[in-house]
Order: sequence, then structure tokens, then C-alpha cells
Amino acid sequence: MTYDAAKAWTKLYSGKSDMAYPAEGVIRIFKGRFPDLKMPGPAARQSVIDVGCGDGRHLPLFHSLGMEIAAVEISDEIVSVLKERMNALAIPVDIRAGTAGSLPFQDESFDYLLTWNSCYYMSATQLNFMAHVAEMARVIRPGGWIVASIPKKTSFVFQGSTAHEKPGYRIIGDEFFGGRNGEVMRCMADRKDLETSFSGQFEDFCHADLDMDWFGLAYHWHVFAARRRNIV
Repeated sequence: MTYDAAKAWTKLYSGKSDMAYPAEGVIRIFKGRFPDLKMPGPAARQSVIDVGCGDGRHLPLFHSLGMEIAAVEISDEIVSVLKERMNALAIPVDIRAGTAGSLPFQDESFDYLLTWNSCYYMSATQLNFMAHVAEMARVIRPGGWIVASIPKKTSFVFQGSTAHEKPGYRIIGDEFFGGRNGEVMRCMADRKDLETSFSGQFEDFCHADLDMDWFGLAYHWHVFAARRRNIV
């Protein structure tokens, strides 16, 4: 059976369930100070796009920081729910349907781009992760920043997965929550593989790790911020 990403995520996010809290890592990156985090904190009225924003959990955080906000999700149905949710919270957001490989915004539109657990899903586009990287870089202003989380190969997400015929990709199968089964994902071999994948468009990498055994699930994630290159 062919995996239908839009159908799977619409089923999850188009309901009326409560919005989750922002991820701790996102709060720490955008509001905290750390010795190895070179990314400057956002100033009021700087812009951010949340690529694969899910239930919208990070949008109120960005609003509290005084940022101008845009967001992308995979289907019009999810976008409709998100618009209603943000309107109810009086949070102005430009929300559109799209994916990491196809962002419906103009070049160099944003100071920051967040892709938290989202840019490595490949079935909705051709199996070309580098095209995702280039597309995300396209909408970031030169000198702007990407903030990303990507599962490590030891993450529970890849438990039960099988290697795709294209190296560096895996087909999800028997994943604990089940909603990703059949999806094709980019699987990074290590931090070097990650940085190589992004370095054509980004520099000044700031790396962190999430390595947590959460009641039997390996929450192992690469986390990084990097500055978009000023390519002429």
C-alpha cells in the first residue's frame, strides 16, 4: 500500500484535539543563551516560518516574542483548522498548504525558519533531500537562520524500518505510533552526514543532541541551528 502523507497527517491534525505545548528545545533555542549557540535571539517584528507546524504549538511562542509569523502544513484541511485556532487566540499568522520541498512563499522572505521534526519526510515529493534543503534556504534571507530537529538513526522512528533502494533513505515500518508506517524518510548516518547535507546552503552550524530513553522509546534527535550562506 502506498503511503499517503497528506491523508495521514490530515487525519491527525484536522481534528479538534487540544494544541500541545511548544517543544522544550524550541523554547530554549529561541529564548535561551548557551555558549555554543551562535544564533542571535529574534528581535520584535523579525519574521519566522514554521515548516510542518503540526497543530500550531510553536506559533503562540513566536507571537509572544513579537515576531511576524508564517506557517506551512501539508493539506488545506489542516490549514483551515490552524487558521481557526490562531484566530481564536488572536494570533496573526500567514498559514498556507505546502511541504519542505515546495514552500508557497517568495524568495528571501524570512529571518528564521523552523523545521522541527518535519523536513525529512520524503513521500510527498521526489526522493531528493537536497531539494528540500535548497527550498528551505530559498525562503530565508541571507544571514538568516534555520533551526531543525532530525531523528538519529537510533531513534525509535526507525525501529522496524527497512533500507530504501536509494542510499540514505529508509521506509518506516512497525513504528510504535503507526502513523508513519510506509513513509520514506531521510536517515542521517551521523552529524557529519547531516552537516554535509546542509552545508551547500548553510554555515556556522551550532549542534545539540537529544538522547532520551522515554519509557521504552528512544527519543534520539539531531538538533542544530545554522546561518544561510550569502551566495552570490
